[in-house]
Amino acid sequence: METEGQLLEQAREAGIELDLIETNLALSVPERWRQHDGALRFILKLQQAKAAHDAGLQPTDR
Repeated sequence: METEGQLLEQAREAGIELDLIETNLALSVPERWRQHDGALRFILKLQQAKAAHDAGLQPTDR
């Protein structure tokens, strides 16, 4: 059976950013919710901007 250290090393090698996870988990739940809500609002604004941009494009039927 693998030790915790071995599992963490495998996660790092797989590209999992463990420090970021630990930093996030150190925040309170309400702070994580606030950050999540802010990120969601940003993504929704990006989607709206893309839709507005795409509406102005001319279709290319070839």
